[in-house]
Amino acid sequence: MFRGLTVVIAVGSIVSALGMVATVSSADQFTAGATNIALATNGGRVVAFSSQELDANGQPVDQWQIGNLIDGKRIVGSAIPADSYGWSSNSAPSPTEPEWFILAFKDDRTRLISRVRLDPVTEDASWRWVKNFSIQVSSTTTDGPWVEVKSGLLLDKPIVQTFDFPPVECRYLKLVITSNWGSDRSVSLGEIEVYETIAGSDTLDQLILQLENLLQDLKRYRDSVRYNQPLRPELAPAAVTEPAAMATEDKPANE
Repeated sequence: MFRGLTVVIAVGSIVSALGMVATVSSADQFTAGATNIALATNGGRVVAFSSQELDANGQPVDQWQIGNLIDGKRIVGSAIPADSYGWSSNSAPSPTEPEWFILAFKDDRTRLISRVRLDPVTEDASWRWVKNFSIQVSSTTTDGPWVEVKSGLLLDKPIVQTFDFPPVECRYLKLVITSNWGSDRSVSLGEIEVYETIAGSDTLDQLILQLENLLQDLKRYRDSVRYNQPLRPELAPAAVTEPAAMATEDKPANE
């Protein structure tokens, strides 16, 4: 009993010290949940997309197919999943001809969302990774109408980057990619995660959600220190040094 009480007091002290709980007793408090609802094993699926990598016979390359975006498999350092390199398009994006894909959630239900996390890392060279993008939502059909809830720049660094926005109803989520970091051949992305907005029904629910998000924030802070990058990439200065020339190398044939 005393051990449990000590744990509760310790947790409460940590949360209070970090300023995480101001009015947790209010049922109107919202926060991003800890479950990735875009993950395939959680019912997420890709319902439409602009293109994916094709082989010489015009067939999708399994290691680069669109479903890899939500399979939960990541490249970490030199550890590369044998069957999932991320997703690669079949052409380079531009503002007038972007690459894009549309996600739906379990049972095609409309969800209230407020957070998207993007992992830029693929087996490709970093100049093919996503640079400029737009997050759009539709509460009706895959044809829209679409409402932009966030636009941003994804750093070409091996860190998962978080993009928050006010809670919005979303039946379908569309990621529109308008540029990469210099390639004229394709664009690639490692993983996308989507998080539902949750209203805690009581103090304990709020505390649990706040702690789960605190862990995510601590991981984000760790990565920002490790790679000397902004804690919130979407708030970073827009000025970026462009590559001197467009990269034109092709991927090895066995990919």
